[in-house]
Amino acid sequence: MVDLLRVDTPVTSSDNTSRVKTHQNPQQEQLYNVANPSRVSKTQDQNVNADRQPNQYAKNMGSNFDKFMQAVRNLGSLTETYGEMFFSKLGSQVNAGLSSEFTEELAQYMNLLKMTDQELLQFFQNQKNYAIKFSGPFFDLLRQTVKESGSSELKSAVLDFLRRYDSMSSGNHILKNMTSNLKNIAMSMPQSRGSQLNSMIGKLELHPNGQNRSNLTVLKNEILPFLANYVSSTKDFGMARDIMGILTLNIARYECGEEDAFLQSFLSLMGFREISRKLPGVDLEALKNRLMSADTENENTMLLDHLAETISKGANGMAGIESKGIFENMLSSLLLNESVYMPLVHMTIPAEVNGRQFFSEVWIDPDDKNGKGESGGRAVKMLVKFDIRDLGYFEMILFSQDGKLDLELYYPEVLEQKEKEISQGISEIIARNQISFRSFVLGKCIAPKSISEVFPKLYEGRNEINVTV
Repeated sequence: MVDLLRVDTPVTSSDNTSRVKTHQNPQQEQLYNVANPSRVSKTQDQNVNADRQPNQYAKNMGSNFDKFMQAVRNLGSLTETYGEMFFSKLGSQVNAGLSSEFTEELAQYMNLLKMTDQELLQFFQNQKNYAIKFSGPFFDLLRQTVKESGSSELKSAVLDFLRRYDSMSSGNHILKNMTSNLKNIAMSMPQSRGSQLNSMIGKLELHPNGQNRSNLTVLKNEILPFLANYVSSTKDFGMARDIMGILTLNIARYECGEEDAFLQSFLSLMGFREISRKLPGVDLEALKNRLMSADTENENTMLLDHLAETISKGANGMAGIESKGIFENMLSSLLLNESVYMPLVHMTIPAEVNGRQFFSEVWIDPDDKNGKGESGGRAVKMLVKFDIRDLGYFEMILFSQDGKLDLELYYPEVLEQKEKEISQGISEIIARNQISFRSFVLGKCIAPKSISEVFPKLYEGRNEINVTV
């Protein structure tokens, strides 16, 4: 009987088609691709919060808001680095090899810092008003009406009006941004093309709010066709084209604030009964003129523009390679506080009063919901950081509600012997303004506090915004 267990299928070959293949000794068989147990790594558990750990972001798990909060936690404030650069390094390096362009910009900025006590107060008030553009009785009325009405048409009309008002009142600011975009494009072009573009830029002029039709004509009929022709003929897909993308967004916003479009939006809004019945006897023509005369260009913008320009040039290396990293951090801090995710009012106050320079940043939450008051009245919370030249760095946390105040003030170490004098002076100021303390903490500043530490409200966005691009 044939031993079927030991019979193999004959292997066809040209030399021997009938040879039977016998099994090899099991000890002689060779195995390939055998896994080495000593090299098998242990299964690791996925950390679902990896995107919230320092410098760790799990793929497709971190939202833009989480990355914003990571930057808030890790990046110091502008105040913490301003003194190091402007009070110390630049003061000793003004004549030590800095570029002439940077030195000129720095000199103009320093000259604008000089203020009297009254001018400093006005500077602060103007910046507060500029930071809160949609303030005043009329905008309060719009907020209240939208809250009370469930009409989607009314909400859309209010949003359209606010969008056009914002663009209209910021027209010259947008124009300056577009001019800067165009000059950067001209610098990246061949000289012959750049000179043509610069001649077109010269046709753009500052104007009263909304009266931008002539500039729009130049932008649409001359500049945009010229740029489109340049890209199509030269196939320049480098820096010039990247800046053009930003330019088109600015042009769209600029056109949104055109006078006729704004007036049409305003009249459409006034046609809603929910709005008109709350404005009995109000002269709509006078209201319209007042809205159109909103002034967003003042000495504040000039000083702060010079500050931003100085920091930007420093970040480009014009203040020396050794200072470039510091300026980059300062620029990042400026941009971070202008983020759409930042729910706080932010103000920057550089000044020189009575011959002494200082720099301050203020963050305000005008409607803090974690109030400590008994009557549930409006609560305001503030974080103030300020650095006084030749004195040191201060921090103040202030919470006000129901006419009572919680105050924490942290002073530099050099003032430790004057703590009693500081306490007495602050108590006199509070009493003079008819405010009473709920609590008062006074101590030496050991380490600067982060914004997220003082304002837990920042984390609320995590439950509302979860977008990844």
